[in-house]
Amino acid sequence: MMAPWPDDETLPPRPAPAPVLALLDGLAGSNSQTRGVVQALGLPWHEERLWYEHEWPWQRALGLVRPSQETRTRLLAAPTPALVVSAGRRAGAVARWLRATLMARDGRGPRLVHVQDPRYGRAAFDLIAVPAHDRRVAALRRRSNVRVVTGAPHPLTAGRVAAAAPAWRERVAALPRPRIAVLVGGDSGRRRLDGRLAGLLADRAGALAAGVGGSLLVTTSRRTRTDAVTALRRRLPGPHCLVPWRENPAENPYLGFLGLADAVVVTGDSMSMLSEATVTRRPLWLFAPDGWARAPHARFHAELVAAGVARRLGPDAAWAEWTYEPVNPAAEIAAAARALLQADGVVG
Repeated sequence: MMAPWPDDETLPPRPAPAPVLALLDGLAGSNSQTRGVVQALGLPWHEERLWYEHEWPWQRALGLVRPSQETRTRLLAAPTPALVVSAGRRAGAVARWLRATLMARDGRGPRLVHVQDPRYGRAAFDLIAVPAHDRRVAALRRRSNVRVVTGAPHPLTAGRVAAAAPAWRERVAALPRPRIAVLVGGDSGRRRLDGRLAGLLADRAGALAAGVGGSLLVTTSRRTRTDAVTALRRRLPGPHCLVPWRENPAENPYLGFLGLADAVVVTGDSMSMLSEATVTRRPLWLFAPDGWARAPHARFHAELVAAGVARRLGPDAAWAEWTYEPVNPAAEIAAAARALLQADGVVG
């Protein structure tokens, strides 16, 4: 386990325990997964945003992650949680550091539940929820603290997207149905979602809508490249509404477009967006040209297609209608986490 920093020992003890702490990284996808689990728990919870000391790429690759002084002070001054939930390697490292520090200071520490493979210190976690598409899943599933799940946990529900729809209904009222939401992500590792690929997405999504006399509701994300947005503006054919990502959440139509859509197209770089889109139970089209997706993404795509959840948006894709059960392992992970708290007598 990670040792406490020397200056942490001068901080006063924390007050009475708070049930659940969510550690939020700087990645929207990881934050969505963490929030999905803690919301599914149905227990009082609070979240803390993590900041880090400067680190070189080789340090991050070796799991040598240091929370900033401000983050350390804030985490150690807050009430001691019974459970810490995290997602992603960096947040996982902070979770391990927090428990080790609290154990050294107070003689007790919280349970740790982590989403995704933390890569380092796996034995420190009480529960690790690993997606079935992880390349290490065969070895990981042999560990007693690992649970293999399908897809990415998230906090979206049919009720939430339905409630967001009215704010955008008038904006798209003139567009013909069926309306197809197009959710655009960004680069994934060395795989670029650049202007060329965005143009291809515009062509294929446009052809799908044109074939049935429909329209497109298009929005981008924080990760979408500027040249990709430019290509979408130039290439989107037929009736459509394009709203690029904005800093203010109230100005982003992500949830509203999901609530108004008769079908959804999602770029294959984001497992979180793909999982979230399934809450609609409406036709889900996956945009990932051959050879473009990273191996874990490609495995998840194959899972979705094999399960009848998604179909590929290829050059010959034609309108079709189908339904399916949403992909969201949040409740499954939360149930396992609740069992840990029940064993500790924290919940009944």
